[in-house]
Amino acid sequence: MTYQPTNVPVPGLPPSDGPLTRRQKAAVVIHLLVSGGADPGLRDLPPDQQRQLVDDMARLRFIDRGTLADIIAEFSAELDSIGLHFPRDRAKVLALLESQLSLDVVDAMTNELGNAALPGSGPWTKISELDAAGLKTMIDGESDEVCAVLLSKLPATRAAELMQLLPPERADRIAAAFAKTEDVTPTAVAQIGIALGRERASRKPVAFATDGVQRVGNILNAATSGVRRAILDSLEATHPDFAARVRFAVFSFENIADRISPRDMPKVLRGLDGSVIVTALAGAADDMAEVVDFILGSISKRMADQFREEIGERDPPTPEETELAMSEIVAMIRKMEDDGELTLNAPEG
Repeated sequence: MTYQPTNVPVPGLPPSDGPLTRRQKAAVVIHLLVSGGADPGLRDLPPDQQRQLVDDMARLRFIDRGTLADIIAEFSAELDSIGLHFPRDRAKVLALLESQLSLDVVDAMTNELGNAALPGSGPWTKISELDAAGLKTMIDGESDEVCAVLLSKLPATRAAELMQLLPPERADRIAAAFAKTEDVTPTAVAQIGIALGRERASRKPVAFATDGVQRVGNILNAATSGVRRAILDSLEATHPDFAARVRFAVFSFENIADRISPRDMPKVLRGLDGSVIVTALAGAADDMAEVVDFILGSISKRMADQFREEIGERDPPTPEETELAMSEIVAMIRKMEDDGELTLNAPEG
């Protein structure tokens, strides 16, 4: 294949003519990939090859359409002929196979590779992709020192999120264990990552991201009050332990009096439209009188009297209007809980 070189020389580089070399053809393909927004992984090349690529591209300048088509056809044919590609980097091969090799072999090769085995290695990369709940499950039962190493390998924000999920006494012990990790070797860190990665890989995949309690709780939170009560009563009769855990996951309008602190109720109401509050209170059934009294008793007498007056003046809301208004109040409470503005009390029993 040939191309017509430009007559304009590149400063500092000798002119190029004649058939394109394989290296020049590779430069053409890389230019095409980069122009199309692809990442051909040039950062993984040795520095001298990266510099050579820059020089080759600068020499080419212009390629006619026919030559470009021939280069693409040749490149495509070579891709089709490749059956399998192996990384040249031993560290990358080790990261690929570490879950399949014996721990003795992995340990020995990790020692040989030293720090080269650590950057971007498989186990720690996979571990860092877990969410906080998954990380907490992983470190349950691990020593405080191992947990300190794991937290050290995470971004500070991820580590802080994980610490907040731990019981206070465990978090304190792990924080103290950081002092014991000052002299830990890179090899030891790699071995811990391999062990934790294998533990994660050995766990059977689950079909659902949350447990049964949370899934039932999510459904009941979205259900109407009548359906919610019927299901909870049925669970109570057949599976009382499971029902108790589900009640903890469920929070609805009728739970407000039991699980909201009176001092938090005014903050909840301030974020809601007054008509929503009036509709929910006006449509509350007789068995929710305790909730209505709790809400009105948590605010000033003047505001409570105003709500009572508006309730008396309006027509009774439909069940649909009542459910919608109650859902808005519950959603506000849930949002404030997620934002850390209030804490729900545990359900009685």
